[in-house]
Amino acid sequence: MPEEIYPQNTILTVGGGKGGTGKSFLAAGLAIELGARSGNAVAVDADLGGPNLHTLLRARENGRDLGDFFKNKAPRLEDVQTATAYPGVRLIKGSENALFLANLHQAKKLKLIRQIRSLQARNVIIDLGTGSAYNTLDLFVIGRPGIVVVTPEPTAVENTYYFLKSCAVRILKLYIKYFKIPGLDEKIAGELEDGANTLRSFLTSLASTDSASGRILQAALNNFRPCLVVNKARSDKDHLLGRSIVDVVRRYFLIEIELLGTLPYDERVLWSLKKQVPFTLEYPESEISLGIRDMAARLAKPQPRPAGVREAQRPV
Repeated sequence: MPEEIYPQNTILTVGGGKGGTGKSFLAAGLAIELGARSGNAVAVDADLGGPNLHTLLRARENGRDLGDFFKNKAPRLEDVQTATAYPGVRLIKGSENALFLANLHQAKKLKLIRQIRSLQARNVIIDLGTGSAYNTLDLFVIGRPGIVVVTPEPTAVENTYYFLKSCAVRILKLYIKYFKIPGLDEKIAGELEDGANTLRSFLTSLASTDSASGRILQAALNNFRPCLVVNKARSDKDHLLGRSIVDVVRRYFLIEIELLGTLPYDERVLWSLKKQVPFTLEYPESEISLGIRDMAARLAKPQPRPAGVREAQRPV
């Protein structure tokens, strides 16, 4: 049977501001669930600091990874994908050459983004590393949606706010460059990156002095609609954390973020990781497995496109 072509695959990116929140665990779980639903999902391990999806997905070793694609040893991204132990799921393995990928050239990054968008798959799930480096941010914002994973720890919550603000600032700077708006790069650097201004106050001030530029940048933010997952929740207070973060992000960052779900802490997750058996398959009726299944069902539905800057005008 000829392979079905998906000109507009659904790209999900999983990232966040702090390590240890369970990004790879969630990415693997969603890949398995979406692969079972669609029969055609590709997981991309783009953690530039330490790829490990190949372990979680029990991928068959074929000796090829992202490094081969970037070094032009494989002309297409599809050439480095490999089968996994789970039906409907293929993997593009991350490179173990972390130094090489950390200094990824802009042209190679854009090539990667173009080829991710053209992958012949119903769903593409990208597992990203931690932090706010441009490589990570530029990959995260191509997600429809991007999924931020946070745990109920003060440092993780603080880093989540910083990560989302960094994503928003990166988007604004890309649109400023794309639309060739003079003077705003310096203004963003002074008022947002180095200053204490919120995105709301910055855009409000800009709209009062330059309404045309204000409309463009507001439309840029309207196109950025990430989701939030709270992981390892233990208490009732932890289960309320997601809604609190959503309210703060909407109020001060002007980002329409959606709470995708809250997953409880379960010590059996560590057991399943040690056994290298996916938790959702080992404990299919657990609260975590039911939560990931519900997330996959919601993410499998077509995402509405917000009004604003046209899709063809997106610089990322």
